[in-house]
Amino acid sequence: MATQGTQDDNRLVSSVPLPSGTITFLFTDIEGSTKLLTGLGTDRYHEVLEVHTQALRRAFADGGTEIRIEGDALFVVFPSASKAVHAAAAAQRALAAARFPHGAVVRVRMGMHTGEGTPASRAAGADYVGIDVHRAARIAGVAHGGQILLSAATAMLAASDLGEGTTLRDLGAHRLKDLSSPEQIRQLVIEGLPSDFPPLRSLDNVPNNLPTQPTTFIGREADIAEGLRLLDTTRLLTLIGPGGTGKTRLSLQLAAEALSVFPDGAFWVPLAPITDPTLVPSTIARALGVQVAGKEDPLQRVMDHVRGKRLLLVLDNFEQILPAATDVSAILDAGSDLKVIASSRAPLRIAGEQEFPVAPLDLPDPERLRSLDVLAQSDAVRLFIERARAVKPDFTVTAENAMAVAEICARLDGLPLAIELAAARVKVLTPQAMLPRLRKGLDLLASGSPDRTDRQRTLRGAIAWSYELLDDGLRRFFARSSVFVAGSTLEELEAVCGPASDIGGEVFERLSELVDNSLTRRIDADGGSRYRMLVTIREFATEKLEASGEAPEIRQRHFAAYLALAERAAPQLQGNDQRRWLDLVEREHDNIRAALEHALSAGRVDDATRLVFALWRFWQVRGYLREGVVWSERVLALPPGDARVRLRALEAAGGLIYWMGDMPTTQGYYRQAYDQAGALGDVAERAKAAYNLSFTFLLTRTDLPQAEALLKEALALQRGLGDGAASGRTAFALGSLYGQGFDRDRGDRLRAKELAREALAQHRTLGNRFDIAWDLYLTGISALRLGEMDAAIAEWRESLQMFVDAADSSGIVLLLSNYGEHARALGDLEREATLVGAWTALGERTGVGLASLWGPSEGRTLAKDIVPAHQAAFDRGRAMKTDEAVAFALAAPTVGR
Repeated sequence: MATQGTQDDNRLVSSVPLPSGTITFLFTDIEGSTKLLTGLGTDRYHEVLEVHTQALRRAFADGGTEIRIEGDALFVVFPSASKAVHAAAAAQRALAAARFPHGAVVRVRMGMHTGEGTPASRAAGADYVGIDVHRAARIAGVAHGGQILLSAATAMLAASDLGEGTTLRDLGAHRLKDLSSPEQIRQLVIEGLPSDFPPLRSLDNVPNNLPTQPTTFIGREADIAEGLRLLDTTRLLTLIGPGGTGKTRLSLQLAAEALSVFPDGAFWVPLAPITDPTLVPSTIARALGVQVAGKEDPLQRVMDHVRGKRLLLVLDNFEQILPAATDVSAILDAGSDLKVIASSRAPLRIAGEQEFPVAPLDLPDPERLRSLDVLAQSDAVRLFIERARAVKPDFTVTAENAMAVAEICARLDGLPLAIELAAARVKVLTPQAMLPRLRKGLDLLASGSPDRTDRQRTLRGAIAWSYELLDDGLRRFFARSSVFVAGSTLEELEAVCGPASDIGGEVFERLSELVDNSLTRRIDADGGSRYRMLVTIREFATEKLEASGEAPEIRQRHFAAYLALAERAAPQLQGNDQRRWLDLVEREHDNIRAALEHALSAGRVDDATRLVFALWRFWQVRGYLREGVVWSERVLALPPGDARVRLRALEAAGGLIYWMGDMPTTQGYYRQAYDQAGALGDVAERAKAAYNLSFTFLLTRTDLPQAEALLKEALALQRGLGDGAASGRTAFALGSLYGQGFDRDRGDRLRAKELAREALAQHRTLGNRFDIAWDLYLTGISALRLGEMDAAIAEWRESLQMFVDAADSSGIVLLLSNYGEHARALGDLEREATLVGAWTALGERTGVGLASLWGPSEGRTLAKDIVPAHQAAFDRGRAMKTDEAVAFALAAPTVGR
C-alpha cells in the first residue's frame, strides 16, 4: 500500500500520484474514540491506536492507496469494489483477533462507495473532490462499530466476488446528512463476527424535517467541531454573519451532525418568508406538526409541546423578526431539554445566548499559491471546484488556471454564495477570462458603497457582477421573480413574470438559465418542483424590481395569480379531493399572505375581501383561525367597497369566529350580513345569511324559534333558486334543530332523521365530501336519539374517517364527543370519561370550542362534570394523541340495536 506518515500525521499522504477513474472510496474510524481516549489517557490510547492502525494498514495493503489519516480515521481508495470489500472484511477479522493493550475494546466502523475518482490536482498527490467521495464518508458516518456498509453501486459491482464467508444484507434506503436523495445501503455480513446492529444513524431514524440539499457540504470541519462543542454547552447557539456566509447551510449541517443526541427530533423553521413577529410561534408550531387554532395561544401550544422533550429547533433567518426573540426565550424556559440553533445577521440578545460568528471559508495561503496541493486543501477553492464541476464536469485546477482560481476566491473573501455564483460561470468563461471582469465589477462597487462593510460590498459585488452578465430580458425576469416570497412553481412564474416578448424567451428557458447561474435554486418536494432564491439574492433582485418601475404591476400580477389559485381551491376544500387542495394552499400560504398584504396596503378592499373569503375555510380546517380573524378584521376596517363583496368579508369573519365558539361576536357579523343582503334584495345572499345567522341561536339554545324561522326562510329561498348544495345544508341545520334537544317529542326526532337523510342524499349526489361528513354526523345523532345505537356508530365511523383524512380538527372533536354520548347512553361511564378527556384535550389543543357549548342537559358530559370515580379514565383520555383517541373511539362496541 502506498503510504507515508504515522497515526499522528494528519496531512495528505501523497507519495505517489493518486488513482483516478472508477474507484472505491473506503472510510474507517473508531466508534467512541473520545470516550476511549478519556478512559485510557493519551499515552496508553496511542499504544492502542498503534495496534489498530497497523492492523488496518496490513489488511488494506493489497491494492489500497492510503489518502489521508486523521487520528483514528483512515481514508483509503481501491481500484475495484471487490478488493475494497475483501480488504474491509480482512480488517474486521484482524481487529477481532487483535490483542489490544490495557484491555481496550476497539470497534471500527467502515463505509464505502464506488464512483468517479477525480483528484483535486492531478499534478500532485492531493485529495479527491466530487459527490462520490462525500457519499462514501456519509455512509461510514451512519455505521456502528464493527459494521461495514456498502452503497448500492459498490454492492452491485462486488456481489459476484465478495470473498469467502461473506454475504450482503439489504438495509433499505436511508437519507444521509447532506445528500439530496436516499441511498440504498447494504451491510457486509462476515461469518463468525457480529452481524446484528442497532438501526443506522441516518436521518430516517430520528424525527426531523431537515430539508434535503441539492449540493454537498464543503469544508468547515473546524466550524462543525466548534459548533457541536458549543451546542453541547449552551441551549441557544446563534450563528451570526452577513448574508452569503453560509449560516443556513452550516446550521442545517450542525443539526444533521447532532441529530442522534436529540431522540425527539430536529426541526427546521424557515422564517425568511415572514416579516410579522407575531407569526413566529405559529410558524414554529407548523414545523413541529403541532396544530394550533381557535382561541388557543400558539406560543403556549409550542411551550406545552416541547416540555419534557429532547428537541432541537433550527430557526433560520431570524434577523427580520427580532422582536420575537422573547418568544424563543419563553419556549426555551418551557422545555429544559430543548436546544435552539438560530441563524441571523444580528444576535437575539436573550439570556443564555451563545454567539457563533460564521467566518468566510478558508482561503489558500497567499505565499504558496503556486502549490496545487495547497490550493486543493483550501475550503474556498474546494467549493469553487465542486460547484464548477456541477456545470462543467471536466473542470479541474491546473497550473494554467490555479492562480486565477485562487485570486477569484480571495477577491470574493471566501464567501460561499459569492464563490458559487462565480463557479457557475465556468460553463462559459475560464477562470482566467473571468478574473479581470470580476476585478472590475468589485472595484466599481467598492468605490460606490461606502455605507457597507467590506464583506457586504464583496457579496453585493458578486451578485451584481453575475447580474450584469445576464441579457436585458433575463435581468427583467430575475427582478420580477423576486416577488415570490417563499419560492414558486413554474406555473406561477409563467403567470407573473412573462410574457416571452418581455424577457427574451419562454419562462421555462429563462428559469433554467437562472438555475444554471446559481441565481435561483430548484427544490424537489412532494408537491413537485419549486424554485426559490436565497434570501440575499432575493433582496438584490427586489431592489432591481423597485428600481425598474415595474414593482406595482408585478405585485398586482402576483396578487392576481394567488387570488386565482385561492378561488380555484375554495370549492375543492370541501370536495372529494380536499386533502390535496388543502396541502396545495398550505404550500403557497406565505405567498398568499404577501399577496393579501399587498392588496391591503394598496387599499384594494374588494380584492382583499375576495382573497379572505376564498381562504377562510382553509384557515378553519388547518388551524389558522386566529390569523384568519386578524386578516378579516383588517379588511372590514377599510372603507367599504362593493356592498355585495363586503358580504363575503362579513361571512368569513363570522365563520372563523363561529368555529372559535364566540357566538355573540359571530352573531354580530352574521346579523350585519343578513341585514345588508336584505337591503340589496339579493335572494341568494339573503338565504345564505339567514342560514348562517340561525346557527348562533341554534347552538346557544337562546332562541330556537328564531333559529327555526331563519332556516325555513333560507330553505324556501334556496329551493326556489334550485340550489341543491345550499338546500342540503339547510336541511342539515333544520335536522340539527329538531334532533338535538331532548325536550322534543319522537315526531321531531323522526323529522330530524328525515331531514338529515335528505341532506345526505343531496350531498352524495353532488360529491361534497365536507358536507357528507357533517350529514353523517347528524344522521348518527338522529339514530342515537331514537335508540338506534349500532346505526349511530355506523354513520359516525364513516364520518370520523372523512374528518381524519382531511385533518379537520373541528369534525374530529365533535365526533369524539358524540362517541362519548354513545358510551353514556349505554351506561359505560368509564369509557365516556376517557372520550371526554380525549375530546376536551383535542379541543384545547386546536381551539375548537363548539363541543363544550352543550352540557349534560343535551346529553353531553363536560370535563367539569367528571366525578372522582372516573377521573383516572378522564386523565387517560387527556393523555391520548389524536390518532390514539380516534382508534379508541372507533373501537366502540355494538349492541345489536
